[in-house]
Amino acid sequence: MKASKLYLLSATLSVALITLSCATAPTQSADVKDSLKQSLDLANLKDVTVAQDRTKGVVTLGGHVNAESDKAQAASIAKSIAGEQVVANEIAVIPPDNAADAKQFNSALDNGIESNLKAALISRKLQDIVKFSVKNNVVTLSGEVSSQQLRSQTETLASEVPNVKQVVNELQVKGQKATSSN
Repeated sequence: MKASKLYLLSATLSVALITLSCATAPTQSADVKDSLKQSLDLANLKDVTVAQDRTKGVVTLGGHVNAESDKAQAASIAKSIAGEQVVANEIAVIPPDNAADAKQFNSALDNGIESNLKAALISRKLQDIVKFSVKNNVVTLSGEVSSQQLRSQTETLASEVPNVKQVVNELQVKGQKATSSN
């Protein structure tokens, strides 16, 4: 009798632990990196790089292209393949006949965005909890905030900074993935 009670208790505990571990396991977005890179190469966008964070649900395009239309084409291809994942379009537009000036211009814009966003976060007393990076007019927010409302307000704040083309919101509120303003 004791052995059957012990067995029943052990089985119940095992099922509970398995259920708990499955319930807390993070979901992973589909792996699209290789197929996306192949599609970009076929579209003659060989200088575009692809990175993917499957846990956060973010696909990041990097590298450079010659024209804004190429950047838009790369984003369109990525969005069609990435599905529900956020596509962060950090591709630099660098015309071949003016590469040095374009790089300097892009860098100056990013520096201006950083300064303005830092000031905006300080004014809202968010500088200690919200981290960010800026690359080619794309702001990526990270850190942990206390509510969905604060997460949304911070994304709006960042999107209103001059010259920001996209905000990738990786701010964490329990159980949510990244979002994009674009």
